[in-house]
Amino acid sequence: MRMDNSSFLSAILASIAALGLSAPALAQSDSQKKVPPAKQTKPAPKPHKVWTDEEVGSLRTPADAYAEASAKQNAQAGDAQQPDTANQTSTSKQAQKGVPPPTLTNPKSLEEADKMIAWENRDIAAQEEFLDRLKQDIAEAPADQKERLTKLLAQRTQVLANTRNELKNLQTKKRELEKKPAASSVTAAVEPPSQ
Repeated sequence: MRMDNSSFLSAILASIAALGLSAPALAQSDSQKKVPPAKQTKPAPKPHKVWTDEEVGSLRTPADAYAEASAKQNAQAGDAQQPDTANQTSTSKQAQKGVPPPTLTNPKSLEEADKMIAWENRDIAAQEEFLDRLKQDIAEAPADQKERLTKLLAQRTQVLANTRNELKNLQTKKRELEKKPAASSVTAAVEPPSQ
């Protein structure tokens, strides 16, 4: 019986070994089989998003809008300063020829000229007061701030000179306005009133 048991056991082991070797072969053949398309579960691809100008505009933050507006203002200021530079050179040429530079304001009447002259006088007084304080600050300032304050003094001195020139131009315009009424009153006396 021993033989029978050992042969029986050998037969079982052989069959297990055969099944063990055939299982990977069966699995390999199953994986090589094609799966029908109905069983595939791939998600459909999403359509490509196309952004419009309105949608892009909605993505901008207020900081972006502010930066864009600032850039536009700086560009416009740069364009506005270029003609000013040309005007300054023509003004300096006129000053060399003895022609006063054009006034920034153009009074239409004697009263308006008087108001503008009074304004310029107050402005000059305030600028002179500022320059006096600035000179005191320069004298008392630490060495690291003196250069900056000296530059500021030079700039403000130029502004004061420009304001004084403007005052002179306004006074000239006022004299011209004073002459015009006298000339128009002479013409009015010569012409009879029409009725």
